[in-house]
Parts: sequence; C-alpha cells; structure tokens
Amino acid sequence: MELRDDSGLSVAVASAGEALSLSRDRRALPPGVNVLRVPDPPAGSWVELARAGFVRKPSWITWVSPVCGTDEEWLARLSRRSRYDVRRARQAAARELRQVVRQPLEPAGLEEFLLLYGSMVARMPHGVGFAASLREAILAEERHYAVYAYGEDGMAGGCLCLESPQTDTVKLRFSAVDPLWRDRSLARVLYAEAVAVARRKGYRRVTLGNDPNLYGHIPQPGLLTFKARLGFTPVAAEPFGMNPWRDEADLLLSLDGLNDLVLMLGYLGDVSAGDGFPGYRLEARSRRPVDPGRCDFPFVLGVRHRLLPD
Repeated sequence: MELRDDSGLSVAVASAGEALSLSRDRRALPPGVNVLRVPDPPAGSWVELARAGFVRKPSWITWVSPVCGTDEEWLARLSRRSRYDVRRARQAAARELRQVVRQPLEPAGLEEFLLLYGSMVARMPHGVGFAASLREAILAEERHYAVYAYGEDGMAGGCLCLESPQTDTVKLRFSAVDPLWRDRSLARVLYAEAVAVARRKGYRRVTLGNDPNLYGHIPQPGLLTFKARLGFTPVAAEPFGMNPWRDEADLLLSLDGLNDLVLMLGYLGDVSAGDGFPGYRLEARSRRPVDPGRCDFPFVLGVRHRLLPD
C-alpha cells in the first residue's frame, strides 16, 4: 500500500487483493484516509470489488461535444432550458461586454486572464492553478487561441483553447469568469463562442477540459451538471502525466475535507472504457440524504446514493 496526498485528499493506493483485505479490516489503514484506490483493477477482481463497495470508474473524465454544422444545430442538442440560458446570457453580455478572439496570444491579455483565473482558483476549497504553471508553454504554442470578454473595468472572463489538428479537435483548456459575471452565466457565452471559432476553423469536435472523476474534491458536483447541460458527453481520459492509469476502483471512506455531496461516474456491470461509450451509473455519496440534482442525461443509465457516516 502507498499513501498519497492528492491536493489535500488522503488516498491509499493498493492492489486489488490488498485493497479488499483493507476494506474488511479498516483498522489496518492509517488514520485519516479518505479513499482506498485500486489502479487499473484486473477484470477478475471486478465482481468482488463491487461487492465490497468499490466504484470502478474512469480515473479522469474528458468532456466531448461535436461542433455541429451551425450554431443553431449545436444549440438544438441542448434542453429547452439550457438553450434559454445560453440565449439570455448572450443578450446580457452583448449589452455590456465586448467580446474578442485573440490568436496568437499576447502576453498582456494572458496576464490579465491569469489574474482572473488565480482569483477564481483561490476561492475553491481544493483549487489547483494548472494554467498559471503553464504560462510560458501557452504563450509559445501558436495553436492556442483565446476568447475574451471585456467590460468597463477590464476583463470579465476568458477561455483559452488549443487546436489539435491530428485529432480534429479543439481543446477548451482553461476558463475564468469574474464572480459578478459568473452569476450571469458568462461562461456559457464564452464556451459557445469558442465552439463557433472551432467550427469556422473546420474542426469536428471540442473538448471541455479533463476532470478527476471525483466531483466534490477539486471539481465540484455543479461542474458535472454544468458541462452535461451544455451538451458535452463524458468519456474516459487516456493516461497522461497526472493520470498514470485510465481506470480505477475507489472506496470512499470519509468525506472529511470534501463537499457534503460527492459524485462519481462509475462503469455499469462488466463494461469498461475499451468497450466504446458504455454509459455510467451516477454514484452519489453524502453524510445525510441530499438531492443529487438533475440526473436525466443520456450518459446516466442509473443512480446509486449511499450515505457515509461522520
């Protein structure tokens, strides 16, 4: 067993056999462990892990959407309420903000964006400022473009995007919005414009970031529903530097330091990411009965809610 600190989350990483043993005798675990995790659990352990309460799931999630042929077609994929929210936000932004697209990125504009981004991250319980650490690499890569919105007092929000011609994809990498405009749904306007730019450039699809599949730690539960309402579909992210394995089985032991509601997207039965898009069970964990919110998304094929003791 290896004990890891994941941005304030205490994670015990173990093999399937060791994790099953620890799940039966938790006194052998160090105090304060939040999660017992099995990286890339072998297929022969799936049934026993499920019986012990582990959630087998993608480690990280990539959110994907087609750009569609027109803005109207892209909006038509959304629910009526979501389309209304986008249109209302666009009207508010058009009245008070100036929207621009920048490519290549300029240092002054990026600095203003990173100040807004840093302020946003600082307000998060377990925020990690990924974009700030990549400043030089972002400026050096000419395939980046930005959608910025400016008001009388400066930048109100922005979205940094990266073209990936080899995958016919534009990655909507980082975004930040001033708190006042966050409440007025400016993020929806920025994302819709970033998709429109990708469409004009001839790309087939866009992705809306990679999230660790534990909503209630770094990303919050509301981010899952926000991305889903914008018509994005979650798929398993391929391993990368911060994500050395694709799948994992997690047993959530404690909500200490986490949101009162934690959401995970778990595989159903004996399917995995290698089976194409299988759909997921939405796994909710909380200390007391909590409404996990709207769950009627095409990729949610079931919901399971379990209470964890204090």
